[in-house]
Amino acid sequence: MSTKVCVPIMGKTKTEVIEQAAKVAEMKPDMVEFRADYLEDIRKENVVCVVEDIKKIIDDIELVFTFRTKNEGGEREIGDLEYKELCNAAAGFCEYVDVEIIGHLDIANKMIEGIHKKGAKVIGSNHHFDKTPENIKITEIMTTMEKAGADICKIAVMPKDRNDVERFMEISKQLCEIIAVPIITMSMGELGSVTRVCTEQTGSCVTFAAGVQASAPGQVDVHMARKLLKVNEGCTLKGNIALIGFMGTGKTTISKALSKITGFQEIDVDEYIVKKSGRSISDIFEKEGEDYFRNLETEALQEISQESGKIISCGGGAVLRDENVEILKAGGVIILLTATPETIFDRVKDHTHRPILNNDMSLSHVKELMEKREPRYQSVADVKISVDANDRILTCYQIITELEELGVVQI
Repeated sequence: MSTKVCVPIMGKTKTEVIEQAAKVAEMKPDMVEFRADYLEDIRKENVVCVVEDIKKIIDDIELVFTFRTKNEGGEREIGDLEYKELCNAAAGFCEYVDVEIIGHLDIANKMIEGIHKKGAKVIGSNHHFDKTPENIKITEIMTTMEKAGADICKIAVMPKDRNDVERFMEISKQLCEIIAVPIITMSMGELGSVTRVCTEQTGSCVTFAAGVQASAPGQVDVHMARKLLKVNEGCTLKGNIALIGFMGTGKTTISKALSKITGFQEIDVDEYIVKKSGRSISDIFEKEGEDYFRNLETEALQEISQESGKIISCGGGAVLRDENVEILKAGGVIILLTATPETIFDRVKDHTHRPILNNDMSLSHVKELMEKREPRYQSVADVKISVDANDRILTCYQIITELEELGVVQI
């Protein structure tokens, strides 16, 4: 079953909610989430009235009622009794009710029983805005929600680094085998945003996407989410994709995200050289010189390009050689990632593994090097994408869109 796209509504007044509902309905998502904790007036009768009006506007689109408490990243605190009454009252007018089971274990069973009696299903939810819990804890949380009676179990976490994202995606997929009910999982923030469009790998049955506005950090625009989810379900690649650009443009970051979304194999040329030679790039530069390294680079590109269907992340100087450009163009397309000198400097100023910059880590030196290389980059590129926004999902979306128009990627 394809992943459903859910878009939130977060108005503070009934008028704002109705306006947002009308706009979101036009986007035709699979589900709409009403975040009642944003409402200024949360009296039960007012909340129920708003829910009824939303349902009239979105018609047959499934509605999720959510009152996100302050403890789990919501807009306000609320007492257990008031929380229970709001959720049970809304249950008669929507398809799903979000219940923070872990934070309300004492009343969860009765809440869920009441919600089920009114014909709605329960999305048991748990949120961690400061960390990604250990796998054993994530499993414990999800199984606890399942045992409490949740029809769908949802967990959202915040990654501190790439390893957190990788680990979360792995445990998410494992959860599909551990618990019997469907799951919704997401790693938040820009770093974790890839999990929102890689549901084939995570097993998540729903992804939350931004419509009028985002309800959580890292939410992808609804139109991008739809397209990238479709890509994640399956696409084909003619030849290879080579990412080029000055250091700091995020070639490795983008290639890894693009690989997860498309399923195409990602190869970082520098990592390939390090693994094959058993030496760091800095060590090769220092002891053998740049010409020696460039020869290794050409040899690596020849080997990598023998097979198609790859995303090749190239070093900043790879396309300075005509031979390397010929190799990459013969096997596919070259995509140039661009950024301003200020963006580049901000990203690399604290790095100690950039051989070309180690002797002069300054904005002026970055500008000087970029001015020398930029004409070459521009002349060999088939596609050019700006990465100043520092949004990997947006960049991947733009790349896929361009390649689809060129006929290189087929969705």
